[in-house]
Amino acid sequence: MEIYISGSPRRVTAGDFHYGNIESRYGVNTQYFTRDGEPYMVIAGEMHFSRTPRARWRETILKMRDCGINTVATYVFWNYHEENKGVFDFSGNKDIAAFLRICREVDMLCLLRIGPWCHGEVIRGGFPKRIQKMLKKRCDDPKYLSEVREYWSGLYKEIAPFMDGKTVIGIQLENEYTGSTEHIRTLRKIAEEIGFKTPFFTMTAWPSGYPDRDFLPMMGGYPDGPWNMGKKALKPNNRFAITPAKTENEIGADLHKNNQTSHHVYDDVPYAACETGPGNQVTQHRRPYISEKDGYGVGFAKFASGMNWLGYYMFCGGQNPHDRLMQENRLTGYPNNYPIVDYDFQAPISRYGVCRAHGDRLRLLHLFIQTFDPHVCTKQAYFPKWPSADPYDTSFLKCSVRADENASGYFFAGAYEKGLTYPSFEQVNVHLDINGHTLDLPEIRVQSGAMFFYPFNMQLGDVLFDYILAQPIAKQMREKETVCWFTACEGVKPGFQANGKRVDLDFSESGTKIGNVRLIVIPYEKAKTFHFINGKPYFLHGTVYTDGERILEECLSEEDYKAQFTLQKCEKMELPYNYFLYSTGRRGYYKLHVPSELVNASHDIRLEFAFDGLNLQVFSGRTLINDYFNIDRKFVMHLRDYKKYLQADPVLVIRTAPKTKFGISNVYNEVAVPLYSNHLALTSARPVLVKQVDPASCEASENF
Repeated sequence: MEIYISGSPRRVTAGDFHYGNIESRYGVNTQYFTRDGEPYMVIAGEMHFSRTPRARWRETILKMRDCGINTVATYVFWNYHEENKGVFDFSGNKDIAAFLRICREVDMLCLLRIGPWCHGEVIRGGFPKRIQKMLKKRCDDPKYLSEVREYWSGLYKEIAPFMDGKTVIGIQLENEYTGSTEHIRTLRKIAEEIGFKTPFFTMTAWPSGYPDRDFLPMMGGYPDGPWNMGKKALKPNNRFAITPAKTENEIGADLHKNNQTSHHVYDDVPYAACETGPGNQVTQHRRPYISEKDGYGVGFAKFASGMNWLGYYMFCGGQNPHDRLMQENRLTGYPNNYPIVDYDFQAPISRYGVCRAHGDRLRLLHLFIQTFDPHVCTKQAYFPKWPSADPYDTSFLKCSVRADENASGYFFAGAYEKGLTYPSFEQVNVHLDINGHTLDLPEIRVQSGAMFFYPFNMQLGDVLFDYILAQPIAKQMREKETVCWFTACEGVKPGFQANGKRVDLDFSESGTKIGNVRLIVIPYEKAKTFHFINGKPYFLHGTVYTDGERILEECLSEEDYKAQFTLQKCEKMELPYNYFLYSTGRRGYYKLHVPSELVNASHDIRLEFAFDGLNLQVFSGRTLINDYFNIDRKFVMHLRDYKKYLQADPVLVIRTAPKTKFGISNVYNEVAVPLYSNHLALTSARPVLVKQVDPASCEASENF
């Protein structure tokens, strides 16, 4: 396969932007963002403070930081803070000032998404009941704007100390907006009159246009579309494709019409996103399963396509309040039924704070950006001429390069898309003509399902490499040498060429030395344990975070407490929320007895159940504390978040329901699940251990 990629760099200018209203460290031009005048890549991950137990805020933010996130994005839901007019609630999990204080303490930036309408799968999109009942809303109606001003004024009083351009890097107004651009300008005017200050006012760039120059447009795209009304696998679109197209029409399709999709090309502004999906929330009728490649693939494709503000939704899962219905559901006129409590989103970090496989893989990408090539955002994306625009066409390799004006950069290859099977591409030869510099890259094989990138024409230390056939992870400048860590590209033999000589690379502890550069290639399974902490590389298992000088590692114990728990079938019980099982089938009832000595254990305990059936709910007394729409026959809950309930009563009741042949329980499940069954069994109860790591025992330079 012969691939030709050519082009000249677009001119980068300061741009006539009016995104912010405060002087700060952060700036922008027509291609990328800056900090203190230097190129800077924002890597944002969504975490909802109001959906995360306050006791876990700090450790969750630190876990995100270990994954390479430098900016926390969060919705601020109106009905969480002012459901009743003039009565504000910023207590407990809703204490946004305390959340921002933690962000500042750990040097984490924040993007606030303050609505007024948010969505976020929250009831009424975050609107209080009185606002939802208004005939005129999300427009310049004086009564509506008066309500918005009152709410934002109350919010501003809480967060005023953070309006200094240091912690809050951006403020998003509205969401998925389809109305007049003048209304968005009105909202910004109100926000500024109240006192909100930020380097960047942002808005979602779908499904329609945006006020040019006044708002930074933010893109999105998800592995699947659980909001889609269909009950079959979705047709492919460009969400996994390496492509110059920046918008796609599937996101938010439940709330807008196809003819509202924007066709703006956005080439005169930096490519940024707030909703690149490393996961998906499930709906009652659609239940996609997010694999490691699904959770990694969209972000990889967007980065390969030139994105310079990576924004993930969600990066950390969450949970809705236990004391009232706060989830989007069809009874309120919205198109989808979501779980009442569960908002795990199959995110890179689960609702219980566990880093998943796609979190590990994304961390490697982010480490590359932050330690190997912090100026990668200055490298523009170039694409081959596509032989077909058909998203079903798997006959050609989706690929790109990101390169500077001297044709130094990276080649990206993507042969993966959810729902499609690409062939392996044999004898791939790539020919480049970038800004008049012609290069022929080495012939490679790209195997089916592979996603990788490698550098070419790159100066490292005192060596100019023609290419390095391995994916870079991190770079460390030592006194006498530059050490570079790589992992193998899927299906490609590692090697490099310099000074016209080709050298194979193997997996060795010491790596390969050339000039003052040491290249260390790590097998992918080993690379998933690679962390870069306080300027040093480590191999660590489990979920990792640092707090000050302490390195903490969170892992499951080999010990199993299952025998100490009792799960018994019981008689029918009168419990609330029966309708929200979405089944007319016969319910199953189980009592889970938690040993008293484990209720107050200092460590968390992870329970795993085998579940065959449609949905289940977990109660403490008559309080619904958890629920689960079955996606993979595996229901998991951690006891730490429910300690206050278990201290009052160590018995939980689990209600299950099967799928029925007709009616509302008709669903699409990507993974084969015996939904018509109604069976629950506890399979394990393992402690979650948090240990402080001895740095000397796991430094990468000594351990591999």
